[in-house]
Amino acid sequence: MRHKICCMDCGKKDQIIVEHGKRIMSGWRYYGKINVNACKTSKYFLRPLDQTNFTGPTEKIPNSCYDPSIKPKNVEMWSCPECVAKLKVGGIQK
Repeated sequence: MRHKICCMDCGKKDQIIVEHGKRIMSGWRYYGKINVNACKTSKYFLRPLDQTNFTGPTEKIPNSCYDPSIKPKNVEMWSCPECVAKLKVGGIQK
């Protein structure tokens, strides 16, 4: 299946073939999805009870910006082969 993608670093656009459940055979790297409307679509925010331990128990805090009429908008994060190569040269990735 052809998939339209855009690099999150340089803005380059391309189409690649992505098969469900398979490895991506191009030089592009996929980093996941992010909800750009998260502040307005989350009913509660979670805050850790112990500020030094973020994996411990949490408490729910009501979100004052919550709007039930707004829908989540997920955006995929991709990097093109050129930007991936720059990251490897810079020593960020191995």
